[in-house]
Parts: sequence; structure tokens; C-alpha cells
Amino acid sequence: MQYDLIVVGAGPAGAAAGVTAARAGARVLVVDRATFPRPKTCGDALSNRGAEIVDRLVGCRGALAQIPHAVVHGAVAVFPDGTRVRRGFAGHDGYIVPRHSFDALLRNQLEGAGAEVREGVKVERLLMNGPDVVGALVAGERIFSRAVIAADGPGSVGWRALGVPYRRGRGLAVAITAYCEGVEFGEDQGRTEHYFENDLRSGYGWAFPAVQGQSNVGVYQRADAFDHGPRKLGAWLDVFMQRHPERFAHARRVGRTRTWSLPLAVRPGPPGGPGLLLAGDAAFSIDPLSGEGIWQALDSGEQAARIVLAALDGKGLTMRWVRQYQALWTSRIGATSLVRLGIQESMDRFIERGLYRSRLARALLSRAYASETFEVSKKLK
Repeated sequence: MQYDLIVVGAGPAGAAAGVTAARAGARVLVVDRATFPRPKTCGDALSNRGAEIVDRLVGCRGALAQIPHAVVHGAVAVFPDGTRVRRGFAGHDGYIVPRHSFDALLRNQLEGAGAEVREGVKVERLLMNGPDVVGALVAGERIFSRAVIAADGPGSVGWRALGVPYRRGRGLAVAITAYCEGVEFGEDQGRTEHYFENDLRSGYGWAFPAVQGQSNVGVYQRADAFDHGPRKLGAWLDVFMQRHPERFAHARRVGRTRTWSLPLAVRPGPPGGPGLLLAGDAAFSIDPLSGEGIWQALDSGEQAARIVLAALDGKGLTMRWVRQYQALWTSRIGATSLVRLGIQESMDRFIERGLYRSRLARALLSRAYASETFEVSKKLK
């Protein structure tokens, strides 16, 4: 074999997997069709536990403070009548970090850890020996490895190798984002804001603290609700900003809007096969309630690499190890995500019935919002 591990994709999941495996002494090749640094459609929000993983990958505390960023002290849920429910992060700050800078930081760690990185080339397909994945066809070259981690997002080459269809409906979300100057945050400086609307089922609008004068603003919605909804994503973004002049009256969009798809962490969990694990968005790891995916990508990438390392000490990445990774993914990401999917659907009813107007309901919501019971990616207080 030319390599112990091929990682497809050099985003957060692929970088976490590549750095973890290479530092342990594995021969690692990471392939990405993009050339870094590159922009990436994203909300740019990184939780405090995600920041801890980045510190571990970079090898120093406060790694995200070394690149363009905004510090996030807490979050606000905003309801249709203007009710605002707040929570803090227990003194453990989160960050808003543009992906152009964030992914470049992670990509540099790959080479620092000893991984080989090939940019601007496409993995055309995975190489199979019967049911086993044994490498990848990269820009026409057959490259063999003892294991592959596919961390290349929606439409992954891993999906194609395993015959996994593209999920839609309840298993997918869609989002649109824009960068805006002149967003006015008032009393909630340093907090992310999520706006719930009467007619935006299973979704929300957001406004995040500015980095270098530009705020990330967007709309998120689960695909089944979007498919039956009244508006396209671009119209939703316009309506959302028009409804909240207290934030956006003087906002100016910078550049074009971008849309993307988000494979949600609902049953079944990540597919896999002999020689192949999936991580990040390719593993259907997006939180269905918040749309968050960076912590999930970092964590699943690390865990996938650790499973590969353990497997390569024995007979290789057999189905026993694949099932162990799937069970680990379920315990760390999947089980809580299913609960949060139920919370999302309860929120739809809460908003439709106007229960946010009730003092008792607001008190109960505030208590639940500040609880860590169903949070995995962040520390709260």
C-alpha cells in the first residue's frame, strides 16, 4: 500500500482526521478539489468545545484568536413578538471565524503533522476489491491505501461507493448566507442571534457578530418544511432582514449570497464499509435543531482517525471497526441529535400557538435554553 490512510476532503473533518493519524505516525494523504485558502459557504460559528478541539490540533491554547475572528459570549433566541431569551457560555467563549481563514489554519496543520496534501485535484471514485475499499482514483492516478476516510461533504464519493442515496426531506436542511456591513447589535454585542418566525417552520434566521466589520447573516430551514413553504431561500433572506429593521436598517450586503445543503444527524447514522469510514457532513452529522456542523465535523474526524489507527494495528479496517465507529458516532452525536429534532418540532408548535407570550412558558423556555442536558457541542451556564 502507498499510504496507511487517504482522507478525502481537507475541511474541518478531514483536517482533524489527517492531523490525528499523521501525528500518530501513519502515512497519510489528504486530497481536496479546492485550492487553499478558499471561501466556504458556512455560518462561521464555532462552539467552545469545537475551539478546544482546534487548540488540540494546532497545539496551543487560543488558536482561533490568532486569525480573524469575533468572540462569542452567549446566544439569544428571538421570538415573533420581540421576546428575547438569552444564555451564556460559562466563561468559555465561542467564536465566529470566516472559513477562508479557519480552513487555511487547519490545512497548515496537516503538513505540519507530516501528512501529504494534494490541493486542486479531484477524487474521481474509490477503488474497490470486492466489498473492500482499497484506495482512490485521484486525477486519473490509482492510489492505494489501507483505509479511507471520506470527509468531502454532501454527495461524497463514499456515498457513491456504498450506494447511499442523497437524503432529502426530514434528513436534510438548506441554508442561505450573506455577509453584511452595518448590522447593529445594540445590547446583545458579542452574542449570536437566532430569530424564530411564525411562518418559518423548522428553521430560523440568524445574525452573528461581525468579523472585520462584516456580519454573517442567513436563514436555515429543514428541507421538508422548505419544500412546502411559501418562499425560496433568497426571498426568505430578504423578508427576514426587512422584518428586523432594528438590526438591518443600515445593513449593506457585501458580495453575493450563497446557498448550501446540510445532511442532518438523523437515522440511520453514518454509512461505512470495509476500509471506509465517513466523517463530518459526509457522515450526516449536522445538528437538526441549530444547523451546527463544525464541532461535529472536528469530533467525527478525530474519532474516525482513532478507529483507523486502532484497526491498522490488527487486521485492518474490518466491519467490526466500522460498527464500533458507528456506535461511537451515535453516542457522541446521533442520540442527542434525535432528541434535538424532537425539540425543533416542539418549537414549531410553541411558535404557532403563540406560547412565547406566556410568562410561565417563557420562564420554562429560558430554563431549558440555558441547560446543557441536550447540548453536546458547547458549555453553557
